[in-house]
Amino acid sequence: MSSPPLLLFLLLLIYSPFLTSTPSNLKTRLNKEGFYFLSKNARKVIDKEIPEIEIPDIKIPFDGGWVGVADINIKKFLTPDFDLTLSPAGLHWDSTGGGLKIGADIAVKYGIFYQTGWFVATAGDLRLSLSASVSTLDGRPQFAIANCAMNIRHFDLQIGGGVVMWLMNLFRDILSYEVQILINDQACSYARDLLLNEGNTFLHSLPIDVDIGKGFFLHYHIDDDPQFTVDHADLSTTVTVTYSNQTSCTHPITPLDAEEDPSSMGSIWVSDQIPNCLLETAFNNINLSLTVTHMNLPAIEGYLKTSCWLKCIGFFFPKLKKDFPNQHVSLTFAPASAPVVSFLNGSTCVNASINLDFHIYPMESNPDVLLRLNLLSIGEVEPYLEDRKLKGKIDSISINATEVFSSIGDVSQTFLTGFDAIFKTVSTSLLSVLLSKGIPLPIFDNLSISDTSVITERPGQVLLSLNFTDIH
Repeated sequence: MSSPPLLLFLLLLIYSPFLTSTPSNLKTRLNKEGFYFLSKNARKVIDKEIPEIEIPDIKIPFDGGWVGVADINIKKFLTPDFDLTLSPAGLHWDSTGGGLKIGADIAVKYGIFYQTGWFVATAGDLRLSLSASVSTLDGRPQFAIANCAMNIRHFDLQIGGGVVMWLMNLFRDILSYEVQILINDQACSYARDLLLNEGNTFLHSLPIDVDIGKGFFLHYHIDDDPQFTVDHADLSTTVTVTYSNQTSCTHPITPLDAEEDPSSMGSIWVSDQIPNCLLETAFNNINLSLTVTHMNLPAIEGYLKTSCWLKCIGFFFPKLKKDFPNQHVSLTFAPASAPVVSFLNGSTCVNASINLDFHIYPMESNPDVLLRLNLLSIGEVEPYLEDRKLKGKIDSISINATEVFSSIGDVSQTFLTGFDAIFKTVSTSLLSVLLSKGIPLPIFDNLSISDTSVITERPGQVLLSLNFTDIH
């Protein structure tokens, strides 16, 4: 039973409550522990990129001559330890420890003397102080550098080659000073490039319309600048569901005020408006019907027969058996209204009203509806994270079938009760398989959401208490 409308319908019903914003309908908080973890991961980037930095040649004039420095290269680098602090102004990093060794060729001109050689500079205990603010540009976050300064606590310069000692002493202090200035400038230049060029370019390249398949998009817009405190940073977002640039949403927004778990690295609050707008937009714009036959679901082939001794549809409807002997019935399910997702205390409920039409198979040559039932379905789903996937477990499903109209005779309560049981069994089995497969969580730069993250439902909203993990 593979059908794109079926798959979309089931995904909308099951997974839309957990998609990831008037008032904001999605709020993200990153706690200090989350910043620490991400900063620790950024250390790997620094370890890799710093030794590859290309440093320009320099020429240092002094009284009576000059010193030229060329082919500057970083021979060794040890990333310092960084301490991150948060404040209402934004982010601030201070470093201690670490070190680097730089080598270069030198040329010295003093009066009539000209000599060449080399130097090796060793810098230890690198004290970088960097402050950055975060604002919003075109609905996306952007970094700005407030200030950057670098101080080297330990420095040593060794000079060798053809340079004689008396000539070396003339420019040692100047060269030491200029090399330290060079290191300071390169450190802040790299920090600015990492945040302003690479970071902001990446953030600004993010699409504000996220394709979630089948013509549906999530359009997001960051409402205000991120709000920083000494413990966390908050980001409020508005998410709009669109289909062919159209949106259908009458669902109100519940204030996102569920109490977070302060021990987690971060939190994401999602209003039930997002999944309900997705379901409403889908209902108003696409065909969500599903047809079940004895061909695509052989397990119920016997039940769909019009002729049998017992336990088939024809047994309950003598007129059906008489008018259409030895045939099969096809069942077409279609939502009568947009399904509604409700987040309650500790549970996620999906309420759906589905019309079920009975046709003689094949429906293409037998378009007349012989019987229509309305199915009121209430399902409770427990979402959880496992193996870096968003999964779910069905806690309960209740089905209540009622007659809308019939051209094949009266609909008995016995038939409705039996049909409720069969439909509940089939739907529970199918949905359980889909939920157990799960949706893979996104991975970015070897980072993903840890299985230790916790999903908590509260009235009108769901809270994801985030922890991150390295993926190796």
